Amino acid sequence: MLQVHSMQRDPKTWVLVIDGAIDHSTVPQLREALDTLLAKGLNRLVIDLERVAFIASAGFGCLLNVREAVRERGGELVFAGTNARVREIFDLLGITSLLRFAPDVGGALAQLEVASPQGRAIA
Repeated sequence: MLQVHSMQRDPKTWVLVIDGAIDHSTVPQLREALDTLLAKGLNRLVIDLERVAFIASAGFGCLLNVREAVRERGGELVFAGTNARVREIFDLLGITSLLRFAPDVGGALAQLEVASPQGRAIA
């Protein structure tokens, strides 16, 4: 079972908290949540993976697609709270160097603030 919650930090910054496994059966739910946020015009996104125990290849594809969509808008995406198991899969896929990571949501928001100081996050 997958649970996805989003929180708006400012007009262009959102945090998406994911809890559960991301596999072929849950990717449509994740994609829908991400599409909803993109439709709101966000350009800064934190995806909190702290409570994600497993990501299948379809899940990585979904996450990489949203990263590209955010970047095409001139925005940034940071993955937060990536546990060791999930981070190892990123490493094995050889995509870690293409992505941004932070130990937690606060660190991810700080990275976004440095990357785009004009869109200050609301505490």
